[in-house]
Amino acid sequence: MRQIKFNEGVFAMDNDKRDRDHALPKLTALVLPLLVLPLFAMIGCSSGISGHAPGLAGPQPLDPGTFTYPLAYIKRPPVTKDIDARDLITPTAGGDLYIRDQASAGGVEVNLTKSITTGQGDVRDLDVSADGKKLVFSLRLPLIKGAKEIDQPTWKIYQYDAVLKTVTQLTNDATTRGHDVGAHYLPDGRIVFASTRQAATQAILIDEGRPQYPAQTDGNGPKQDIFLLHVMNADGTNITQISFNTNHDFAPSVLSNGQIVFSRYESINGDQISLYRVNPDGSGLELFYGANSHATGANNAGTNNSVIQFLSARQRADGRLLALVRPLQYTQAGLDTQEGGDIVAIDAGNFVEIHQQAIPSATGTPATGGTGHVTATPLGVTTDPDKPSLGGRFGSVYPLFDGTNRMLVSWAPCLVLASPASSTTSVCSSGNTTGATVTLAPPEYTIWVYDFAAGTLSPILGAQSGLIIVEPVLLQARVPPPTAAVPTPPTAASTALKGAGLGVLDIRSVYDFDGADNVAIQTNTAVPSIAALADPKQATADQRPARFIRVEKAVEIPSKDVRKINNSAFGPAGMGMREILAYAPIEPDGSVKIELPANVPFTIEILDKNARRIGAQHTSWLQLVPGETKVCTGCHNPANPANPLFPLSHGRTGLTNSVHAGAAGPGVAFPNTVTTFTAANKGDTMAETRVATTCQTGATTPCAQVPSIDVLYTDVWTDPAVAGRPVDAPFSYLYADLSTPKPSNAHCVTWDALCRSTIHYPDDTMPPYHIQSLWDFPRIVMVGGVAVDHTCVTCHTPIGANAAIQIPAGQLDLRAAASTDDTSVSTSYRQLLFPRNEQALIMGVPTPTGVVLPPPMAAGSSVNSSLNFLRLFDGTYHDPTTDHTGFLTPAELRLITEWIDIGAQYYNDPFVAPAAN
Repeated sequence: MRQIKFNEGVFAMDNDKRDRDHALPKLTALVLPLLVLPLFAMIGCSSGISGHAPGLAGPQPLDPGTFTYPLAYIKRPPVTKDIDARDLITPTAGGDLYIRDQASAGGVEVNLTKSITTGQGDVRDLDVSADGKKLVFSLRLPLIKGAKEIDQPTWKIYQYDAVLKTVTQLTNDATTRGHDVGAHYLPDGRIVFASTRQAATQAILIDEGRPQYPAQTDGNGPKQDIFLLHVMNADGTNITQISFNTNHDFAPSVLSNGQIVFSRYESINGDQISLYRVNPDGSGLELFYGANSHATGANNAGTNNSVIQFLSARQRADGRLLALVRPLQYTQAGLDTQEGGDIVAIDAGNFVEIHQQAIPSATGTPATGGTGHVTATPLGVTTDPDKPSLGGRFGSVYPLFDGTNRMLVSWAPCLVLASPASSTTSVCSSGNTTGATVTLAPPEYTIWVYDFAAGTLSPILGAQSGLIIVEPVLLQARVPPPTAAVPTPPTAASTALKGAGLGVLDIRSVYDFDGADNVAIQTNTAVPSIAALADPKQATADQRPARFIRVEKAVEIPSKDVRKINNSAFGPAGMGMREILAYAPIEPDGSVKIELPANVPFTIEILDKNARRIGAQHTSWLQLVPGETKVCTGCHNPANPANPLFPLSHGRTGLTNSVHAGAAGPGVAFPNTVTTFTAANKGDTMAETRVATTCQTGATTPCAQVPSIDVLYTDVWTDPAVAGRPVDAPFSYLYADLSTPKPSNAHCVTWDALCRSTIHYPDDTMPPYHIQSLWDFPRIVMVGGVAVDHTCVTCHTPIGANAAIQIPAGQLDLRAAASTDDTSVSTSYRQLLFPRNEQALIMGVPTPTGVVLPPPMAAGSSVNSSLNFLRLFDGTYHDPTTDHTGFLTPAELRLITEWIDIGAQYYNDPFVAPAAN
């Protein structure tokens, strides 16, 4: 077999065969960094066609140049423009699954799927069982001309049995309709795959009283039903959803320890795809690699900072990952990397980012330095869209587990056309890839084997005219096979939680920032440490920066075929629709341990005494499966002093050590606190200790693990006799104290997994709306025996007493009338959240002065809304003309504050928002 050797500076090939189906281009030279390819005759390899599918090869020893096991792959026409990496639905008509009885050009080739696709469907996502006897793949039947997407055939999972030589469809639409892609075998024989079925998510929608529908992606990419990870039995039964996200979780594969690594698309983190891992039961989902390593792609400029995404990761025998990296491909901009990119080798066992290690430093803080991933080959592949890559491009990667340190790849050389209208192609070189008129020829992906030790790329199959050959896999047993992940044994507590549809979030201390005690910074050195802040003799509650935790849930957005709504419904913050699930107090040491609904994507916010979020938004969606307890060390500071270009990551177990020592020992009370709460174990936090005491059978106080929809504070820790001071004063912000409609549902009265607070802005003439009602609510108060009208719209209106024209107080119109700038929202909403023109009354006519006023509120941040709005009401501002202290109640201020923090949406339920045309 011909080989290209990469470790000798110059590499050449034989020219003893030509592909009978493909006329080779007129070749010049392929110039790579430090490498030269004079001739590309290896593109031509003969193809034998047979009507009989091969069975399994015998246990012959593998030679580096000869494979004696069946080879499966996909052939399809190339696309004219790249499919976006976030587009998991669009097929390429004409794709089929092929298999050869051995991995060579002389092997007998059979089209396994033509009888199903009739040559007009598509196939993708090949994976081989650990014993090498079965092949699982995705297949989509031919599209129906003129039909809507909702009426088109969907992707389904199929299986080829190499012993029986049969093809079987595993998934169907007997329950929930959806697309099923990316199937991989688990060690126990089950199959993990990505699906838009959203089995558990749609079940919860029904429990919430909403229609059953698949949620759609919320990022900048193609709007599609969200693909989430599901697991099913080997025969396609018992489909169970295991991941929960507001965008795609896809391309799963199985690690040697039985865990699943997959690609997660996150719009909340800036439209990027990183690698995550999860247990087969859905527990332990966490970042695995790459959230802050995207600007690391090799490019023609040599700066190696092209933005790439991590796709199709598979583990090598040595434990490292191989992943295909390429840009997202914003299809509306026409960017193109010809369906391929580079292959990187990732040391995910030791790194979470390219310059951040997966273990803490000696001080317990994040360890930096080293290199988490490198390009896997020396070909010089670059990832610039719409530009030639002199090293060609890879279309797929499949590591071999045969002890030979090799991988199967689909690879295409870089080819250019002589002119845009020409069909004459040449291999790229430094001479023909410069200038404004360079036109890339269609890619010619073929199958190769790359030997890491020898640095050789050897061809297996050659190109065929008008087709590409991708996703090669070998039907060979994996040695050693992956082990099955061992689930955590259930306890009585976890079983009870599972039955109630709950999990537990356990945070050691919100003052632990990446292994560093942050209390002195947050208190401006008034309190030196977590231990001091937790000691009621050294600090009061008012000195604690963090007082409450708020938990929010993403609201599932249906497709436009189900419900089309105006974009204005989502508000200006770009945070999607959200509901509030729960509040809980943060204990004096910064710890939290609370029950939360399972099977929903949620995020957390840390709040001050006024229930306003402090610090940045949490930019990752978390999840709990029923019965799971997720333990977090603390909070995160992404700043990286060692390398500001690469922020530090969190969210993966073991990146830092806990800086919070916790209880001194079992049975010991925390310093200067009540003896009611004594730790069960050394190192327990205050939250763990309080839960262990109050959540036992026969406890006389409410279980501290159960949160509330209200903001409640009671000092349960201070012992006046030993602390030398009184207990801190209790307070609460209750929905029950609202005179206007309440946003919480009946499940919040006694909190359970279906408790939701859903806040809408408009007036209260239809289903419960909440914010406009505050401006309209009559507020007549007695001042010195005189009735004074503090109703907001009395002053904040352009129409005064006796219908006189006036400038609204504070240049702020709070009427519910439709805005003249956007008729889909009210005037008050528009004026509170968007810049507005200052006006003056000139000859009785309101006239713009040319001054643009900033909006009083900052959507997504109540803290940033304080200066121009909230402080007017909370007693911290005392200007005699604009001091509104007492005009709004604490409960009303809490409602406004939380609505601003979650994004200041106009609606937070797509089925309450009016349907758009």
